[in-house]
Amino acid sequence: MIKIKCDKCERAIEVDASKAGQKVECPSCGDTNLVPSKSDRAAAAGFPPDHGAEQRVLIVRQSMFRAHPLLISFLFLVFIGGAIFGDVIAAGTLGLGLPLAIAVWALALIAGGWLGVWKFLTYGETLEITNKRSVLHLGILRKNTSEVVHDNIRNVQVDQSFWNRIWNVGTMGISSSAQSGVEINAKNIPKPHHVRKVIDLYRPMD
Repeated sequence: MIKIKCDKCERAIEVDASKAGQKVECPSCGDTNLVPSKSDRAAAAGFPPDHGAEQRVLIVRQSMFRAHPLLISFLFLVFIGGAIFGDVIAAGTLGLGLPLAIAVWALALIAGGWLGVWKFLTYGETLEITNKRSVLHLGILRKNTSEVVHDNIRNVQVDQSFWNRIWNVGTMGISSSAQSGVEINAKNIPKPHHVRKVIDLYRPMD
């Protein structure tokens, strides 16, 4: 027996294996559904099935720390250290005066603001993987999207420097057979090879 889900009412349907590759009607709503003709690699791996209604599989956002660990660590130390050290100076423990304390607090505020703005901007680039397509969402106030249907994917590239490999982060490029260039270019993706394996579960690999 083969188990599928109705595209319209999402009711679970069991059909005989001999109907693989054929169309069957849902006994509940009468909608016509295509029975997959080959094993569903995604479902076998524990992900939403390739057939049926579109479902979200992954949401991937840029990784700040993995992409820039030294800079992020430095800014964090300046933020925390500046706030603490400024209080010590202002309290007169070191006898350096209030002007220096204000300067140290200002540095801490700049570092904290830099981190906050940076983190906010990472929400402006999101790679969404569904069981049908990959979609890159760009922008926060103004949105722009690029998508590639998995059945049309020609190539998935992962670009990593030496340090990117150590921190398991990289840039992903996805292109389809309909275009000569890269249509989706997602930067600072954490665990890019895992994301690629998930995409490969839904693209034709024959």
